[in-house]
Amino acid sequence: MSIISSPWIVLALIGVIVVFILFSLFKGVIKLLLFLVAAVSAIASWIFLQKNGFTFLSFVTNNPQPWMVQACSWGAAFFVFAVFFHGMNWFSQLFSWHRGGASTGGILTTILMCFLLFWVAMVGVSYYSDVSLIGHYHARASSKATPEQIPWISRLSARLHESPITSWLSEINPMDDPAQTKLACLVAYGCSLDEAGLSQFYKTCLEHSGVPQPSRFLDLFRDKGLRTLVEEGRFVTLLENEHLKTFLQRLNTQEVLEKMQLQ
Repeated sequence: MSIISSPWIVLALIGVIVVFILFSLFKGVIKLLLFLVAAVSAIASWIFLQKNGFTFLSFVTNNPQPWMVQACSWGAAFFVFAVFFHGMNWFSQLFSWHRGGASTGGILTTILMCFLLFWVAMVGVSYYSDVSLIGHYHARASSKATPEQIPWISRLSARLHESPITSWLSEINPMDDPAQTKLACLVAYGCSLDEAGLSQFYKTCLEHSGVPQPSRFLDLFRDKGLRTLVEEGRFVTLLENEHLKTFLQRLNTQEVLEKMQLQ
């Protein structure tokens, strides 16, 4: 089969040519967009480390200090912005009709910039998948109709986690916590049931699940604050709720939930 006879390769070549022309014509707009991405990424890095800095520093020192968190958050923000700022300038030159020679630094920062973009996208897909899955289990418990299919974003995230090409990214995803996600799904399901329904759900699926003191599930299901979160659809807040984190700290609860298969 010749190259020209393959429609996919022809379409791919046409796509590359179109992208090249668009980048050449709208280089200023693309540069502005990349600058905005750089600024947003730097701010997101700062906010993330302001919130989770002590957790990361605990792997380095037994006595993390507030000034260390500030230094890490500001340092990460400047680093991310510098990478994007340098990378986007060199990247935009690739689509200029009068560009200069390629530089090693530009190539490296562009590769790093693309990696950061891909990693941020993976983190976003994974997190949105978790929130969508929690909503899915709430909908299943609230409706007596045939359960809907798992959300498409959750299926996409599962494939990315299973793929040998992208599975390693889950290892460096600080927001990926399978045990807490599964617990949030169970809470969303249990809090959507009435007393008779949650008692049956507990006896059927959770009483012999291997979780230490499984009756603690009932305490979560009956918690008025958690039931309000589920009823109002505040699944992001539910996922990050301190009651769930406390629940997971009991003996080997974390390990058991990580291995648990949700129905």
